[in-house]
Amino acid sequence: MTVNTPLCFRGKNILAPMVRVGTLPMRLLALDYGADIVYCEELIDIKMLQCKRVINEVLETVDFVAPNERVVFRTCERERHSVVFQMVRNYQKY
Repeated sequence: MTVNTPLCFRGKNILAPMVRVGTLPMRLLALDYGADIVYCEELIDIKMLQCKRVINEVLETVDFVAPNERVVFRTCERERHSVVFQMVRNYQKY
């Protein structure tokens, strides 16, 4: 999927990426306090590839769940146009 919408950072309040602080509750709290753009935690590509996309009707979220049942990434409609998803490549030596 290609997104052709340019992301402009000029004049925006941004919740900068922080280790272990980019979860959905923190991102929503930042939006409540006026952030225009929020970052999720940096996620490793192989973890995301192993996940199953699950619609959580109770929380009204979309969850990406690892085989061990751990939620790796959670998002919701409210942050749809505000979240920056960070994914990195895990380079392993073979």
